[in-house]
Amino acid sequence: MRALVYEGAWQMPLREIGFPVPGENEVVVQVKAAGICGSDVHGYAGITGRRTPPIVMGHEFGGVVTTIGNQVADYAPGDRVVIQPLWTCGVCESCRSGVSSLCLNRSGIGINTDGAFAEAVRVPRQLLRRLPAEMSWEQAAMVEPLAVSMRAVNRSPLKLMDTAVIVGAGTIGLLALVMAKLKGAGKIIISDLSAHRLELAQRLGADVAVNVQDQDLVQVVRAHTDGIGAPVVIEAVGAAATVRQALSVVRPGGHITWIGNAQPEVALNMQTIVTREITITGTYCYNDEFERALQAIHTGRIQISTLIERVAPLEEGPQLIHDLAKGTLDAVKVILVP
Repeated sequence: MRALVYEGAWQMPLREIGFPVPGENEVVVQVKAAGICGSDVHGYAGITGRRTPPIVMGHEFGGVVTTIGNQVADYAPGDRVVIQPLWTCGVCESCRSGVSSLCLNRSGIGINTDGAFAEAVRVPRQLLRRLPAEMSWEQAAMVEPLAVSMRAVNRSPLKLMDTAVIVGAGTIGLLALVMAKLKGAGKIIISDLSAHRLELAQRLGADVAVNVQDQDLVQVVRAHTDGIGAPVVIEAVGAAATVRQALSVVRPGGHITWIGNAQPEVALNMQTIVTREITITGTYCYNDEFERALQAIHTGRIQISTLIERVAPLEEGPQLIHDLAKGTLDAVKVILVP
């Protein structure tokens, strides 16, 4: 079958590989739509080191069950599914405490095992979720990123009418904007380098959009917060510059939630954090947020169609991922269709 195989930094050609065979408690899913995540782009560029070649990336996807293992009784060929791509053991302390996102033995489809940038993928039965007939395949590919942003906002202390700053207007930052609006934020300030993404952020409800190429984010935030900074900041990039921006706009005693992890290490001003008593919370993946995200899209409570800016065949994947990594393609969400 055809698949995009990551073979090292800046190398992800379209290859012919063997068709997957399910284990006893696994199924094979024919991929119908797979979103390109920012972490896939960073992995392709060799920035994060979390993808070890050779591997097929892709963890935001939905498809049709084609083959089932002999211990799978509740799914059948032809079933429409969306995949929650984080495998957890169910027996470690984190899992037993109900925080499966912190599983000590977790493994991710498209991160540790072959993923969805392919015609088909092998999936553990426990990761399958039924996809309602009313949902499109493109909507299925948006469930996972929405769940990530939903958990990030849930882990922030955002209260009704709080001012929130979101650093980064990529898919995760824009979905965090949508969630912050639903949670009752009084004012949302979002920053980015892309005029296109900031225009989209305003269409999604941002009160203030700041292009940091020609505006001073600190001055803008202070102007909207009586000079003291925002109580809640969500950092959705994970680069040194954006981490510094987040620290510079949070008020004393405020809270920063970090979703972004583009760089594995960044330098921090510890004096700023300590003397201003800043609380920093990391957030990763999701627990029950995946099911909630699926329900939110299915019911129409959250509209995600405006974020999908390109749907392309799998064979265009190598060039699209390259262009996203180089910054020559300014598209929020690109979805590949094998």
